[in-house]
Amino acid sequence: MYNKPILFSFFLLLFSCQQTSKKESFDPVDLRESLHQVVDKHELMGMAVLLLSDGEVLWQSNYGLANKATNRPVDKNTLFRVASISKTVTATAVMQLVESGKLDLDKAASHYLGWELKHPQFPNTPITLRLLMSHRSGIRDGSGYGPFSRDMIVKQLNIKELLSVEGAYYKEDMFGDTAPGDFFFYTNCTWGLIASIIEKVSGERFDAYCQKHIFQPLGMKSSFNVMHLSALENVAVLYRFRKDQWTPQVDDFMTKPPVNRGYEGYELGQNGLLFGPQGSLRASAQDLANFALMLMSNGQYKGQRVLKKSSVDLMTTNQWSYDGNNGDTWNDFFLSYGLGMHRLTNKEQADVIFDNWEMVGHPGIAYGLLSDLYFDRSKKSGVVFITNGSKKDFAYGVESTFYQVEEDVFKMVAPILEK
Repeated sequence: MYNKPILFSFFLLLFSCQQTSKKESFDPVDLRESLHQVVDKHELMGMAVLLLSDGEVLWQSNYGLANKATNRPVDKNTLFRVASISKTVTATAVMQLVESGKLDLDKAASHYLGWELKHPQFPNTPITLRLLMSHRSGIRDGSGYGPFSRDMIVKQLNIKELLSVEGAYYKEDMFGDTAPGDFFFYTNCTWGLIASIIEKVSGERFDAYCQKHIFQPLGMKSSFNVMHLSALENVAVLYRFRKDQWTPQVDDFMTKPPVNRGYEGYELGQNGLLFGPQGSLRASAQDLANFALMLMSNGQYKGQRVLKKSSVDLMTTNQWSYDGNNGDTWNDFFLSYGLGMHRLTNKEQADVIFDNWEMVGHPGIAYGLLSDLYFDRSKKSGVVFITNGSKKDFAYGVESTFYQVEEDVFKMVAPILEK
């Protein structure tokens, strides 16, 4: 017969070992040095990597410079313009308003905008929030988007000028040839419509809404409005290497102070693109970790409920998947998408990070930056990766459709997270 106290002690020890094994099974110094090889190989300006495991931050490390001119290193306080990871935050704001009954994902967006948004070739097919958030609205980032973005502050433009046929910035290529709901066009301008709707129904400007209802409860130092950041020196400059020198692209605030995008006289819902709901979030690796931990914990973070579990489920559930001809996949990168969330299908030589993980999240690329936030909800584990520039042009990976530098980072951390 087994001695019960001894048997209990054995299982307690076994459980304790299982709980601590991952933290104790790798050498953080070795991992840091291994990732430093990635920095050297790709000649990165700076890099941040953070690992999440079992619902907590397992490890974090930073490399290189956030600002070359001031020689400021990347550290735990460094904020990056994380590009399209921003879409996941904007989608969270929408779901909060759905929960409060102020929004319906399947009601025509025109109902909230106050003007008629319609596909000129399919005017009787409603464009809904669900379609906008899953890139199936039929809208594209056409040739009017760039000029509109450049002029929208100086001329105090209404987003209607871009996406209404009568608009001054409207171009025919702003819409595809397929009906809303039929085709996946990954777009950025549509998130300006989404943010405009958030403003209309909440009565709060988009940047302020996210600050109050998302960033504060999650303890994030993030903002969609650089004017609200307490320390601009913490914002990483984004670089490209051109003509044998590092050239700042955006966020060089020590040289060029930021422009106040919240101009006097702005009316809520006039133009949600002002604060970049599609890509202008400034956030640290830790900020993104807090956000991911909330989603992995079914909408809660340290006792604060930001979303209902049902909302997280909906955001991460498939809204579109590629069937061979129903979308532009970016060379087999986008094969499944939720509501503001990229879903990985683990297709061989395509959208895979860790084999057999059910990962969701989002990538970002803009102005020399490359970023990733991906996690598996059931494992409560994931990875954050950010770089603010590379001397080399980003090349596609060998074993996936992520870029090679991303693939190299994922390979380095996989043995730790997959244990």
